[in-house]
Amino acid sequence: DRVVIDWGKSAVSWHQWYDRQTKEVLEILPKGYLGEFKGITNFVLDYTELKKLISNPEANKDWKSNLSSIKGIYMILDTKTGCQYIGSAYGKGGVWQRWMEYVSTKHGNNKKLKELYMENENCHKYFQYTILESLPSNIDKKEVIKIESLYKEKFGTRAFGLNEN
Repeated sequence: DRVVIDWGKSAVSWHQWYDRQTKEVLEILPKGYLGEFKGITNFVLDYTELKKLISNPEANKDWKSNLSSIKGIYMILDTKTGCQYIGSAYGKGGVWQRWMEYVSTKHGNNKKLKELYMENENCHKYFQYTILESLPSNIDKKEVIKIESLYKEKFGTRAFGLNEN
C-alpha cells in the first residue's frame, strides 16, 4: 500500500515480473499513510482507519491540517446495530483533537458509548466516523452545541440512537 509504480501499458495485467522489465518507482508513501484527503465532508472512516490516521499524523499531514482547523458536527455510526451518535468538536484542536479521544478511549467519554463499551469492549470496531458539517473556527461553543442539537433532532439520535442529551 505504499509503493507507487508506473506499470506502463501493462497495467491491466494482474501480475508483472519486475526483474524482466524495469519499471519506474514513482513514489514511496510514508508508513501509516491513509490516502488522499478528499474534503471535509467527503469521507467515511472505520475505526481501524481512524486509528491509523491519528497514530500517523506525519504521514497524513493534509488530514491533520484540515481536521485540526475546523470545528464541526460529526456522526458515528454503529454498523452492527445501525444506531447513530451525533457529536460536535469545538475545542482548540478541532475535529482532529476530538477524534483523538475516540482512538485513545474507544468511546470518547460519551455516556451511551461508554455503556456500549462496557457491554462489549470490541464495539468500537463497528464504528464509522464522518463529518456532517464543517463550522468556522471563530464560531462560539454555544452556537456549535445548538447546531449539534438540531442534528440530533433531525436524525432522532436521542430517541433511537446513542445520544442521551
